Amino acid sequence: MPQIGDVFPDFTALTTAGQIQFFDWAEGSWTVLFSHPCAFTPVCTTEMAALADASEDFAKRNVKLLAFTKSSLATQAAWHREIESLFDVKIDFPSVEDADGQLARLFGMIHPKQGEMPARRTMVLDPSMRIRLIMDYPPHLGRSTDEALRVVDGLQAQDRLSVQTPADWQQGDMYILPRRYSEEETLWHFGALPTQLTPYLRVVQAQQDQPVTDPENDMGGNRDPARAVVPGPR
Repeated sequence: MPQIGDVFPDFTALTTAGQIQFFDWAEGSWTVLFSHPCAFTPVCTTEMAALADASEDFAKRNVKLLAFTKSSLATQAAWHREIESLFDVKIDFPSVEDADGQLARLFGMIHPKQGEMPARRTMVLDPSMRIRLIMDYPPHLGRSTDEALRVVDGLQAQDRLSVQTPADWQQGDMYILPRRYSEEETLWHFGALPTQLTPYLRVVQAQQDQPVTDPENDMGGNRDPARAVVPGPR
């Protein structure tokens, strides 16, 4: 069963957009994979509508969406048309037909104590196909589209800046700084100086994002100190 940190397995599947070879289809993008029980059910309908409504938000983050369900392609197509009419949205992402549940079982999307239908599992993959997050929801609780977007924002910030994000973090909030950031490096990357809240908790309110070229070994080693920005008013 795939876990956080694993490279997600490649697979071939029939979808509402035709057959895909997953690695080829997802190449160069972040991917949000999500499973749901079946078409023409109330909670799944609202989830599909919410994700379709946020399609542009995912695209701006270089994220592709891919759904998994046991329903046939014909059933899904009819269901998608109904959702588009009811909610005035366009479902522009593919959905896999997994009639026998083989992929769902392989990917840990079925919880036997909840029955044989796929659970509401969400997995976020980075462009290297590595699993960065797994969230499971029970059948009667719809997942949060806003949380999926927030998670992607946090993971992308971590990769870009080598930072951590606190509880309930949203874009524009403070970052938690690792110890290896010096004050000079913090000023260079974020345009602001760090705030030491406790001996183990240091944060910065970023005025800019200057990506880290090599978070593990080169903390700002290629920077030009003359370009450091003095923090503006808070």
